[in-house]
Amino acid sequence: MKDGAKILSNPLKQICNLSLRLSIFPRECKIAKLTPLFKKGSSTDPKNYRPISLLPLSSKILEKVVLEQTQSFLKEHNLIYELQSGFRDQHSTNFCLSYLSNKIFSGFDSGLMTGMVLIDLQKAFDTIDHDILLKKMKLIGFSDTCIKWFQSYLINRVFFVSVEKSFSSEGNLKCGVP
Repeated sequence: MKDGAKILSNPLKQICNLSLRLSIFPRECKIAKLTPLFKKGSSTDPKNYRPISLLPLSSKILEKVVLEQTQSFLKEHNLIYELQSGFRDQHSTNFCLSYLSNKIFSGFDSGLMTGMVLIDLQKAFDTIDHDILLKKMKLIGFSDTCIKWFQSYLINRVFFVSVEKSFSSEGNLKCGVP
């Protein structure tokens, strides 16, 4: 892609524009190759593997375009909590931890009882209900055309698992985000 960028940039731009104008995410971009990545523990326990989803490069390009437009919309309409750190440029977990530490020390210095509740939402992205997500997008002001595009992006996605040189049959992704 890099070597052919000058030749491929215009057709890719046309594909992106057409996808957004028609509110259709290309079917060929919805096929994910899942590769299990070992985390820790027993290598015979499937729970100790994290699935890495490999998507077509054209899919990633289109997703990046939509990500930038979505982030712009959310920022323009002041829909992102100012202290949101995850998945944002110029924000990091270090900033979040620094802010949290300052709040705790300020509470201690003021003689207040200070505590916090930590919740680990393991595999949270794997459990997102598509219908609920689309309804929430409607409620916060995304256009019908935009919601239709996201619906096209989310539905009829397929995956197969690749282990070494063996491949599983295709499965359907019915919830979660790609």
